[in-house]
Amino acid sequence: MATLTIVGLGPVGLTTGVAFAAQGHRVLGVEIDADRREQVARGKPPFYEKGVERALKTALRQKHLTVVETIDEALGPSGFVFLAVGTPPRPDGTMEDAFLREAAKSLASAWQDGKRRIVVVKSTVLPGTTDRVVRPILEGARLPFRLAMNPEFLREGHALEDALRPDRIVVGADDAATARSVKALYRSAKGPALLTDLKTAEAVKYATNSFLAVKVAFADELANLCQAFGVSYDEVHRGLGLDPRINPRFLVPGVGFGGSCFPKDVRAIVAGARQRGASAPILEAVLAQNEVQYMRAIEMLEEELGDLRGRRIALLGLAFKGDTDDIRETRAVPIARTLLSKGALVVGYDPLAAAAFSKVVPEVKILGSVKEALTGADGTILQADW
Repeated sequence: MATLTIVGLGPVGLTTGVAFAAQGHRVLGVEIDADRREQVARGKPPFYEKGVERALKTALRQKHLTVVETIDEALGPSGFVFLAVGTPPRPDGTMEDAFLREAAKSLASAWQDGKRRIVVVKSTVLPGTTDRVVRPILEGARLPFRLAMNPEFLREGHALEDALRPDRIVVGADDAATARSVKALYRSAKGPALLTDLKTAEAVKYATNSFLAVKVAFADELANLCQAFGVSYDEVHRGLGLDPRINPRFLVPGVGFGGSCFPKDVRAIVAGARQRGASAPILEAVLAQNEVQYMRAIEMLEEELGDLRGRRIALLGLAFKGDTDDIRETRAVPIARTLLSKGALVVGYDPLAAAAFSKVVPEVKILGSVKEALTGADGTILQADW
């Protein structure tokens, strides 16, 4: 079994950490945020993710996971250091690498024992970032390291399942031996593996999320067209699925995609392309279509009810999807604000995300059950798939 350091105990870092711990590895988790660190140390994840709390408590009880404040406290016995810090969007859509840069600097400063280690970037970063940001810092400190990039493919609501039993593993590395060492950590993985170079591994993550965003946008647009032509989308979807070249998954129409990944990552790759003199017209169209797709739900209400002023509308599902409390980029926010601007009385329900949503759109009356929300409602929008 290996000893691993994971820097950053957000949804990716913590879920990855408890999954490694469940496989018998020793995990040292670094979290500089005091509130988050204290919660994790008590066995309470600072976010909802199915199964993570139980797995965290087990890992802490078995001493397979230890939570510390600084890299200095976590580095000694580790042979692998995973950097799982955030790469949020800047106002112009480009990827912010400041947290990754600071994590690499902290690592270089703490690394005083001369021990050889593999540094694994787990954060979602644009192609070339690991070489551009992390490598110069470690080389400048003259450290005995090898670099790897191991993107995550965790679905919110199913992240622990995906971390324990990944459907594929992608590792980019300086050399084949380093890539094999990282892959070997995934002891329970049965799926295929791609061992490649750093830039390719970084690109695979963006290619995946961009393609899935395209599929969602296509399903939304096709559903709009089916409605215009008086055709059943469900039947068309069944017909599409009969073609062996087309995977029918992710072709479920709705009010557009949200969350912490698809909007951020598609904007980042579009902005990154623009900086390099390239264009991404398909992805730009996907982003534009996604910004207005939620209006179809409101238009459908208006087609049935007419003027929405004074109408009671139930908004069911406030997170960006089911089985999560994550409201980042949720379509429920623009839906609610647009309904309110049209004079509707909006009530909402979500089993997990109600408190967070209420802070963003306090004008929405939060109710305690689906039945309460539907009682007296003139119309309903089912926004999330729980």
